Amino acid sequence: ELLEAAPLNKGISLTWSKIPGAKSYNIYRKTANSTWVLVTTISGAKTNYVDTSAVSGVKYTYTVRAVNGSYISNYNAAGISCTAK
Repeated sequence: ELLEAAPLNKGISLTWSKIPGAKSYNIYRKTANSTWVLVTTISGAKTNYVDTSAVSGVKYTYTVRAVNGSYISNYNAAGISCTAK
């Protein structure tokens, strides 16, 4: 579960809770006029990521899904929103 999305000077910092058994995490984002797009996959036990491709002044909504082999968890469709600095 995504816990926080916070603006940085060069991107948006994301933090999520560790899911037992997860081998990796898929990070998705969308803007007001788009659908969910996969930003990156984080392998291992890491539970944070900085989206440096976020464009200043744009509001993004993020969500995360845990992955274990062919299993991909559900995600919070509402997500967490943040506007890039």
